[in-house]
Amino acid sequence: MNESSPTPYVRTATPSDGEAVIKMAEELAAAVGDPAPALDAQGFIRDALGPDRWFECLIAEIEGQPVGFATVCRGFEAHTGKRRLWLGDLYVRADARRRGAARALMGAVASRARDLDCEAVYWELWRPNTLARTVYERLGAEEADELQMMRLRGPGLSMIAEGWRAPRAGSVGGS
Repeated sequence: MNESSPTPYVRTATPSDGEAVIKMAEELAAAVGDPAPALDAQGFIRDALGPDRWFECLIAEIEGQPVGFATVCRGFEAHTGKRRLWLGDLYVRADARRRGAARALMGAVASRARDLDCEAVYWELWRPNTLARTVYERLGAEEADELQMMRLRGPGLSMIAEGWRAPRAGSVGGS
């Protein structure tokens, strides 16, 4: 990082960050070849800051301008009793890279994980994203060889959901 470069500041997102986060999410999607996100500022506010929030969002600023963001969700495994933090997205605008924003965001994520008594932070890394891999490895991250990413989506997700018996009052449901 350049000695004369301002230090990134990381804070929790507020409702006024909605538009900036959506714009950066669109930049991230374009960078990895994904379609634009189906999320608007109101959806961001609902999901990040509402009463039934799905994730937490951190904002990296340089000189008062948002230059990056990270989203995290909590995870728990009953069979190990381990708490984990899941990093959903981490993005820094191209013109702000190499100024410490990614390191600051990861530091804030790690601090949040420690505050929540998590044993680790996990995330997915799109294999062709060698730039991100380099950043994460410089921070001491390692590939979790013992894990394999699995997913259920589209027709498979619909098939399983439709086959799930409606729950009785007071139960979760199931077959």
